[in-house]
Amino acid sequence: MAKELQVLNALDVAKTQWYHFTAIIIAGMGFFTDAYDLFCISLVTKLLGRIYYHVDGAEKPGSLPPNVAAAVNGVAFCGTLSGQLFFGWLGDKMGRKRVYGMTLMLMVICSIASGLSFSHDAKAVMSTLCFFRFWLGFGIGGDYPLSATIMSEYANKKTRGAFIAAVFAMQGFGILAGGIFAIIVSSAFKAKFDAPAYKVNALASTVPQADYVWRIILMVGALPAALTYYWRMKMPETARYTALVAKNAKQAATDMSKVLQVDLEAEEQKVEQFTDDKSNQFGLFTKKFLRRHGLHLLGTTSTWFLLDIAFYSQNLFQKDIFSAIGWIPKAETMNAIDEVYRIARAQTLIALCSTVPGYWFTVAFIDRIGRFAIQLMGFFFMTVFMFALAIPYDHWTHKDNRIGFVIIYSLTFFFANFGPNATTFVVPAEIFPARLRSTCHGISAASGKLGAIVGAFGFLYLAQNKDKTKTDAGYPPGIGVKNSLLVLGVVNFFGILFTFLVPESNGKSLEEMSGENENDEGSEPNVELVKRESKVVMAKELQVLNALDVAKTQWYHFTAIIIAGMGFFTDAYDLFCISLVTKLLGRIYYHVDGAEKPGSLPPNVAAAVNGVAFCGTLSGQLFFGWLGDKMGRKRVYGMTLMLMVICSIASGLSFSHDAKAVMSTLCFFRFWLGFGIGGDYPLSATIMSEYANKKTRGAFIAAVFAMQGFGILAGGIFAIIISSAFKASTSRCAYLLLEDEDAETARYTALVAKNAKQAATDMSKVLQVDLEAEEQKVEQFTDDKSNQFSLFTKKFLRRHGLHLLGTISTWFLLDIAFYSQILFQKDIFSAIGWIPKAETMNAIDEVYRIARAQTLIALCSTVPGYWFTVAFIDRIGRFAIQLMGFFFMTVFMFALAIPYDHWTHKDNRIGFVIIYSLTFFFANFGPNATTFVVPAEIFPARLRSTCHGISAASGKLGAIVCAFGFLYLAQSQDKAKADAGYPAGIGVKNSLLVLGVVNFFGILFTFLVPESNGKSLEEMSGENETDEGSVTNLEPSSQKKTVSLV
Repeated sequence: MAKELQVLNALDVAKTQWYHFTAIIIAGMGFFTDAYDLFCISLVTKLLGRIYYHVDGAEKPGSLPPNVAAAVNGVAFCGTLSGQLFFGWLGDKMGRKRVYGMTLMLMVICSIASGLSFSHDAKAVMSTLCFFRFWLGFGIGGDYPLSATIMSEYANKKTRGAFIAAVFAMQGFGILAGGIFAIIVSSAFKAKFDAPAYKVNALASTVPQADYVWRIILMVGALPAALTYYWRMKMPETARYTALVAKNAKQAATDMSKVLQVDLEAEEQKVEQFTDDKSNQFGLFTKKFLRRHGLHLLGTTSTWFLLDIAFYSQNLFQKDIFSAIGWIPKAETMNAIDEVYRIARAQTLIALCSTVPGYWFTVAFIDRIGRFAIQLMGFFFMTVFMFALAIPYDHWTHKDNRIGFVIIYSLTFFFANFGPNATTFVVPAEIFPARLRSTCHGISAASGKLGAIVGAFGFLYLAQNKDKTKTDAGYPPGIGVKNSLLVLGVVNFFGILFTFLVPESNGKSLEEMSGENENDEGSEPNVELVKRESKVVMAKELQVLNALDVAKTQWYHFTAIIIAGMGFFTDAYDLFCISLVTKLLGRIYYHVDGAEKPGSLPPNVAAAVNGVAFCGTLSGQLFFGWLGDKMGRKRVYGMTLMLMVICSIASGLSFSHDAKAVMSTLCFFRFWLGFGIGGDYPLSATIMSEYANKKTRGAFIAAVFAMQGFGILAGGIFAIIISSAFKASTSRCAYLLLEDEDAETARYTALVAKNAKQAATDMSKVLQVDLEAEEQKVEQFTDDKSNQFSLFTKKFLRRHGLHLLGTISTWFLLDIAFYSQILFQKDIFSAIGWIPKAETMNAIDEVYRIARAQTLIALCSTVPGYWFTVAFIDRIGRFAIQLMGFFFMTVFMFALAIPYDHWTHKDNRIGFVIIYSLTFFFANFGPNATTFVVPAEIFPARLRSTCHGISAASGKLGAIVCAFGFLYLAQSQDKAKADAGYPAGIGVKNSLLVLGVVNFFGILFTFLVPESNGKSLEEMSGENETDEGSVTNLEPSSQKKTVSLV
């Protein structure tokens, strides 16, 4: 069986070493980029509206039309969803390493291209922006299954959850980076180009130079991804892929010998016996997969889907929520750049106080209290806090109460990240077989991005005021912010329910979780009988894989986290920044002379700018998830990074001064940026899971994902600095492109590529031990028909169907909520009055205020949430963290939604912000991390990247739902109060309620996701199983015993 492979056992029992941390950083950079992009796009949408959709004589600044706003917010989720599915599948077909660079390059290219969106025509700019954001999302999507799978396959059994969560926690830094950079840029432009508030001089409030603000912010997202491209390419293939999928025992042993710094035998005969076993050959669309993993996949997909509906709704539209409660001044009281600054400041504050801490709480506790507990807790508190915001919403709108709103809102971010946002990432990387791990993680992540799409496109309209006269220009009446918060609370509640579909992987090897140590009957055959008659060898017999599982935490783990996490840093940075710059874009391109308020993006433009990157991410997750399984993780890993670099730069260079042209090119490049980000999901997750040891695998994968937190922070801080200092200086940015020479993961090389010699060589370098090639074992394993089933087979369906359903559904639900919060937090802050009205600020000041608010949220909740997951994922398990995360997200969302009127009062705004921050915290110390981690652990090596890509794409489908849905949903029920061009929605209150419901469904679907904590990847994926469900137990000594295990 798989668990008898020395190389896998070595990984499962390895002590935490340096290679674990390097793997976290390498894999986490994709999530840093992901979070950076997510944070930034919610900032820049305000600016895009002012620049390209200004209407002369209008009372309020220009804003993106509903369809544009939905596209801009949601298209990256569409790309992410696609990328998660594609790269998840590709990671299982080609290997984690082969496609891992592709996702990063996509993120780099599309981040640059997004900023280069050409023309000065609004349609052209929005179209190109959406195009590149789609492909940015595609690259980001690919990073989900790949990073999660890689980290899960590299981590040891004890701390695997923390490692995967640490990868995911890089989102927290991405969010912070997005906020900080937005603050820097908007501050710089404010200082250099002073402008009056919109209501003082509408036309002069948006200086021509404001057009550079959003471009610079978006393009900088390419830097972290570009800087880690070399290290990503230098990372060896995971032993689990090399041995169990590539069927190359020698290469797996070699690779892991280097990684673990121990001598490992190639065990080629064992690998050959294992891979030839029919019980380990079932595909994804088979009865066997459905029987074994069907509910697990349902759990991961549903919880991720529900989480992302709530999480992305909160993130994307937090600027609007803060404006609604009055935390951010009205747009007409600021100039364009000041609006960016204020939004960036608010969002950065949220990120700093809740989002980032939430991620790292997950990292700290995921291996102590388990994935299930954290996810359940996260969804619970998200639900509670969302209802706490929604029900007394009118209370929070009062000036004296705004701080309360902000506190509670921050708590939703905290418990999103110290909850389902982390665990939905972690668990799919642990519970599926190695050959399907990346694919299933991609599916789960894609489900999450589907939720993000729902959140991005739905909340945009849903949160509109019920009064048509109060809706944003071009939007129909919605249900209002209050009802929208109630909806998010309900979503979080469903996250609680679906969390029960997600298995606990804490303390289990990947092979124990995926079933790769079992035959169809679930028992382990005795060794002598197998040796004499069937010659079936399970993955656990491979020395190179065992070495990874038992390896101590080493430097290579941390480098892997940084390398893999840069994609997520970029993702979060972009997400943060786009929410900032949308305000500025509205002022610049949609200014209307004589209008009372600054220009804003029309609804369709706002939807496109926010959503197109999600569309790209979804596409990238699916494509690169599949490609990672087909070509190897390493071969395609650089592609995603280059996409992110190029498209980040291109997004800032969107040409023309025509609003249409600029928005078109921006959307174009943002799609491809999302495509690159999407590819990073399955590749980074898969690589990190396959590199990590069994003990701390969850923490390592979560750490990669936690890079999103730094991306968010970077986005916010940079936005604050730029917007506050723009009066004094201008900025230029460049990117560095590096070559790579990294090894494929041992699991891909041995189990998929069937190259035992190369796996042993690579891992010998990584582990710094001597590993034998074990070519005979690899040949036996890979020739085993039980390990040859494909994704679309009954066997896969029976073994992993529910698991894949679990990762898909949870990630989908998570991303609906998570991205709704991220993308529209600026609007939520405006709704509660935390950010002044747009007409009271100039364009750059608006960017500054939004960046400041979002950075605060990221710093206080988002980033901590990621690293809480890293800290605890291998202690309390994936299931517990995800369930906890969804639970608290549900609770906090309802806490925001039900008393929403209470939170809008000035005195109560801080309470709203606190609770809102807690939803981010428990999203990241919860399903946002675990939905990334688990798909990288629970699927077979040959399908791991594909399954992660599918899971991640499901998440990005949720993000798309959020980007295109929440944009309209959160519009005021009063048509007159809706944003220009938007129909009336259900309001912010009802939208928050919807997100609460989404998080609640995340709880439910979490129960489909298995617990992978403490198990090897082969144990989780079933690559140690025969068709009869039995496992061969081989004694390590020369004297063989006949051991019957039940």
